[in-house]
Amino acid sequence: MRVQGGQNLYGFTVGILMLDTQFPRIVGDMGNAATFDFPVRYHRVIGATPERVVRKGDRDLLPTFIEGARFLEQEGVGAISTNCGFLAKFQRDMAAAVRIPVFTSSLMLVPLVHRMLSPGRAVGILTVDASSLTSEQLSGAGIGPDMPIAIA
Repeated sequence: MRVQGGQNLYGFTVGILMLDTQFPRIVGDMGNAATFDFPVRYHRVIGATPERVVRKGDRDLLPTFIEGARFLEQEGVGAISTNCGFLAKFQRDMAAAVRIPVFTSSLMLVPLVHRMLSPGRAVGILTVDASSLTSEQLSGAGIGPDMPIAIA
Protein backbone atom coordinates (compact mmCIF):
# COMPACT_ATOMS: atom_id res chain seq x y z
CA MET A 1 0.00 0.00 0.00
CA ARG A 2 1.32 3.41 -0.97
CA VAL A 3 0.70 6.24 1.49
CA GLN A 4 0.77 9.91 0.60
CA GLY A 5 1.09 12.79 3.02
CA GLY A 6 -1.05 15.87 3.35
CA GLN A 7 -3.77 14.68 5.71
CA ASN A 8 -4.21 15.06 9.45
CA LEU A 9 -6.37 11.93 9.74
CA TYR A 10 -6.23 8.68 7.78
CA GLY A 11 -8.22 5.48 7.29
CA PHE A 12 -11.72 6.84 6.68
CA THR A 13 -13.34 5.01 3.79
CA VAL A 14 -16.65 6.87 3.66
CA GLY A 15 -17.74 10.31 4.78
CA ILE A 16 -21.36 10.81 5.81
CA LEU A 17 -23.09 14.18 5.76
CA MET A 18 -25.64 14.13 8.58
CA LEU A 19 -28.74 16.24 9.04
CA ASP A 20 -28.73 18.47 12.11
CA THR A 21 -30.61 16.16 14.49
CA GLN A 22 -30.16 14.66 17.94
CA PHE A 23 -31.94 11.41 18.70
CA PRO A 24 -30.80 7.90 19.64
CA ARG A 25 -29.22 6.01 16.77
CA ILE A 26 -29.10 2.26 17.28
CA VAL A 27 -26.72 -0.08 15.48
CA GLY A 28 -28.07 -0.41 11.96
CA ASP A 29 -28.73 3.32 11.64
CA MET A 30 -26.10 5.02 9.51
CA GLY A 31 -25.65 7.62 12.27
CA ASN A 32 -24.14 4.93 14.51
CA ALA A 33 -20.52 4.19 13.55
CA ALA A 34 -20.83 0.62 14.91
CA THR A 35 -23.17 -0.07 11.97
CA PHE A 36 -20.16 -0.26 9.65
CA ASP A 37 -17.25 -2.69 9.66
CA PHE A 38 -15.01 0.04 8.24
CA PRO A 39 -14.13 3.53 9.49
CA VAL A 40 -16.52 6.35 8.63
CA ARG A 41 -16.08 10.09 9.09
CA TYR A 42 -19.17 12.10 10.01
CA HIS A 43 -19.93 15.76 9.39
CA ARG A 44 -23.09 17.33 10.79
CA VAL A 45 -24.55 19.98 8.49
CA ILE A 46 -25.56 22.70 10.91
CA GLY A 47 -29.03 24.08 10.20
CA ALA A 48 -30.05 21.17 7.96
CA THR A 49 -33.03 20.13 10.06
CA PRO A 50 -35.61 17.62 8.83
CA GLU A 51 -38.10 20.50 8.63
CA ARG A 52 -35.87 22.45 6.24
CA VAL A 53 -34.67 19.47 4.19
CA VAL A 54 -37.73 17.20 4.00
CA ARG A 55 -40.78 19.40 4.44
CA LYS A 56 -39.57 22.73 3.02
CA GLY A 57 -37.05 21.40 0.47
CA ASP A 58 -34.81 24.37 1.29
CA ARG A 59 -32.40 24.89 -1.63
CA ASP A 60 -30.55 27.52 0.43
CA LEU A 61 -28.86 24.59 2.20
CA LEU A 62 -26.99 23.50 -0.95
CA PRO A 63 -23.88 25.66 -0.29
CA THR A 64 -23.67 24.28 3.26
CA PHE A 65 -23.86 20.69 1.98
CA ILE A 66 -21.19 21.43 -0.64
CA GLU A 67 -19.00 22.94 2.07
CA GLY A 68 -19.47 19.75 4.13
CA ALA A 69 -18.64 17.55 1.13
CA ARG A 70 -15.45 19.52 0.48
CA PHE A 71 -14.53 19.24 4.15
CA LEU A 72 -14.92 15.46 4.08
CA GLU A 73 -12.92 15.27 0.85
CA GLN A 74 -10.11 17.28 2.48
CA GLU A 75 -10.25 14.91 5.43
CA GLY A 76 -9.35 12.10 3.04
CA VAL A 77 -12.54 10.07 2.64
CA GLY A 78 -12.91 8.03 -0.54
CA ALA A 79 -16.65 8.60 -1.06
CA ILE A 80 -19.47 10.64 0.46
CA SER A 81 -23.03 9.69 1.38
CA THR A 82 -25.81 11.45 3.26
CA ASN A 83 -28.33 10.23 5.79
CA CYS A 84 -31.36 11.68 4.00
CA GLY A 85 -32.80 10.55 0.68
CA PHE A 86 -34.48 13.92 0.18
CA LEU A 87 -31.04 15.31 -0.71
CA ALA A 88 -31.21 13.59 -4.12
CA LYS A 89 -32.06 16.95 -5.66
CA PHE A 90 -28.53 18.11 -4.72
CA GLN A 91 -26.83 15.08 -6.34
CA ARG A 92 -25.51 16.74 -9.49
CA ASP A 93 -24.30 19.89 -7.74
CA MET A 94 -22.60 18.03 -4.91
CA ALA A 95 -20.94 15.51 -7.24
CA ALA A 96 -19.64 18.38 -9.37
CA ALA A 97 -18.17 20.13 -6.32
CA VAL A 98 -15.74 17.34 -5.32
CA ARG A 99 -13.46 14.82 -7.02
CA ILE A 100 -14.73 11.75 -5.16
CA PRO A 101 -18.00 9.83 -5.62
CA VAL A 102 -21.10 11.27 -3.94
CA PHE A 103 -24.21 9.22 -3.16
CA THR A 104 -26.86 11.56 -1.79
CA SER A 105 -29.77 9.14 -1.71
CA SER A 106 -30.80 5.51 -1.92
CA LEU A 107 -33.32 6.79 -4.48
CA MET A 108 -30.40 6.59 -6.92
CA LEU A 109 -30.95 2.81 -6.89
CA VAL A 110 -34.47 3.09 -8.33
CA PRO A 111 -33.34 3.31 -12.00
CA LEU A 112 -31.16 0.22 -11.45
CA VAL A 113 -34.02 -1.74 -9.88
CA HIS A 114 -36.38 -0.53 -12.63
CA ARG A 115 -34.10 -2.09 -15.26
CA MET A 116 -34.14 -5.38 -13.33
CA LEU A 117 -37.93 -5.70 -13.41
CA SER A 118 -40.13 -6.95 -16.20
CA PRO A 119 -41.91 -4.16 -18.14
CA GLY A 120 -44.76 -2.44 -16.36
CA ARG A 121 -43.72 -3.45 -12.83
CA ALA A 122 -43.35 -0.65 -10.32
CA VAL A 123 -40.44 0.01 -7.98
CA GLY A 124 -41.59 0.53 -4.38
CA ILE A 125 -40.29 3.56 -2.48
CA LEU A 126 -40.76 3.72 1.28
CA THR A 127 -40.23 7.23 2.66
CA VAL A 128 -40.65 9.13 5.89
CA ASP A 129 -43.01 11.62 4.20
CA ALA A 130 -44.55 10.71 0.83
CA SER A 131 -46.25 14.10 0.52
CA SER A 132 -42.84 15.83 0.60
CA LEU A 133 -41.21 13.63 -2.06
CA THR A 134 -41.24 15.83 -5.17
CA SER A 135 -40.40 15.42 -8.83
CA GLU A 136 -37.25 17.47 -8.13
CA GLN A 137 -35.93 14.79 -5.77
CA LEU A 138 -36.96 11.98 -8.11
CA SER A 139 -35.33 13.66 -11.09
CA GLY A 140 -32.16 14.32 -9.06
CA ALA A 141 -31.91 10.57 -8.47
CA GLY A 142 -32.37 9.80 -12.16
CA ILE A 143 -35.98 8.68 -11.82
CA GLY A 144 -37.85 9.66 -14.95
CA PRO A 145 -41.59 9.99 -15.53
CA ASP A 146 -41.48 6.78 -17.58
CA MET A 147 -40.48 4.70 -14.54
CA PRO A 148 -43.47 3.24 -12.72
CA ILE A 149 -43.05 3.78 -8.98
CA ALA A 150 -45.22 3.20 -5.92
CA ILE A 151 -44.56 5.57 -3.02
CA ALA A 152 -45.63 4.90 0.57
